[in-house]
Amino acid sequence: MVKTASMRLLDIINDILDFSKIEAGKLMLDFSPFSLREMLDEALKILAINSTAKGLELVYRVRDDVPDGLEGDSGRLRQVFVNLVGNAVKFTQRGEVAVSVEVAERRDDDSVELLFMVRDTGEGIAEDKKALIFESFSQADASMTRRFGGTG
Repeated sequence: MVKTASMRLLDIINDILDFSKIEAGKLMLDFSPFSLREMLDEALKILAINSTAKGLELVYRVRDDVPDGLEGDSGRLRQVFVNLVGNAVKFTQRGEVAVSVEVAERRDDDSVELLFMVRDTGEGIAEDKKALIFESFSQADASMTRRFGGTG
């Protein structure tokens, strides 16, 4: 667990560096083969520490028709996945966080588009604040920063 947590800290540092690369238009994707289910298992082990401490149930389901052997940037996918699910755990006080993965589209060139869904039993986001949360360093409710930490 200590090794996993230290790797997560390294990921946070890399996230900050990646943000700089995105702003500069220099972010490159690293396409290589990976196991989707193995990547999800590893990411969820990190997130399970916080969810268990809060008494939350963290569950996930990958539909049977989702291929396991993929080619893509598994590091970036894990980064986005951990951020989304991590926020769900952070802002959910009781109940569960559920993740599901399904095929959105199969293409003729043997590529596949996947749909990742995160559902939680948290209090939710006010309708008039939903667009705001996709802006850098913004949160729907400033009091959340004091209560949960983070920068948006």
